[in-house]
Amino acid sequence: MIIKCKKGLALLLALVMAFLVMPVPTARAEGAEWVNYGDGWHYLQGTDIKVKIANDTITIEGTGALPDADYWKLYERPWHTSSATHLQIASTITSIGAYSFYKCSNIKHVSIATSTFIEDKNAFEGIAYCPIFRIVNKDVQTRMIGTIPYTSMDSIQAFAQSNTMGACYILDDSRRAGAFQNSTNPTICNVYWANDSKAPWNSVADNGNGNQATNILRLSSKTPNSSLKVSAQRLYPGRACYEAYAAFIGDYTFATTFNISVEKNNQPVLQTDTEMEYILTIPAEYRSVLRNFRLLAIGAGTVYIYDDLDTAAETITFRTDKPNTAYALVYK
Repeated sequence: MIIKCKKGLALLLALVMAFLVMPVPTARAEGAEWVNYGDGWHYLQGTDIKVKIANDTITIEGTGALPDADYWKLYERPWHTSSATHLQIASTITSIGAYSFYKCSNIKHVSIATSTFIEDKNAFEGIAYCPIFRIVNKDVQTRMIGTIPYTSMDSIQAFAQSNTMGACYILDDSRRAGAFQNSTNPTICNVYWANDSKAPWNSVADNGNGNQATNILRLSSKTPNSSLKVSAQRLYPGRACYEAYAAFIGDYTFATTFNISVEKNNQPVLQTDTEMEYILTIPAEYRSVLRNFRLLAIGAGTVYIYDDLDTAAETITFRTDKPNTAYALVYK
């Protein structure tokens, strides 16, 4: 099924591909100012959020969202010139805004709760190489984008999938650590649980793990083509993607998202001469013989809806001549 979009939504879809792996942001807090009354704490005006820099640690306390920092006024951050290597974020801080700790190159250790949203991957971009994120187990928070839930853990995992600093992530229990690492394909690098003897509390270079890709897409034997190389990645998209999926999900339930890539001679194939049939592996946590699956694929001004052509619980089969795009797996 092909659905042409109205002008406004078409513009949204045209922007989607640029934000496929960005976490979901909320509204910016404009005009936020920090004040210091000389008691060792800096206070964010209009909130109860405060920060103290002492004993090699930046401590963020209070309740609510740490707002986006102004990229052109990063010097106004109380910690901008700090040499502290530890950052402690209270679990009552609901979110970390864009550019909050951008280019704070001394920060090596970050403690953040599973209840806190990371609004943008650049919130921690440019901190020390191979930083260690201690992810403290608290109640996970959820935002709704239409009928699609987006959680604080989703935002942390979205940050981790796009991180290029060689970071590691230490979580409170092995189950959550395993789910965190395997939430993407390829898997997130350097994930551990706190009681693991291999957890790198001081040096990420030891005992590295993750970055394992599983082949989850293949061409059907009904439309073979040895000249095409097909692959799929399970990734977190940006807000524009979620909004587009929410507009067309109907009475289906959102499961997860994929990027699909088809190449020929190492060049992307945006459209094939004829429709090819693809078989995509459904993640184990969503499989059920009682569910009907479909894929929502978004393009420039167009949404493609592919119903499942097979009856297997572990795969979804679909046909398309426009394979390279972003997909959402949904079910009912």
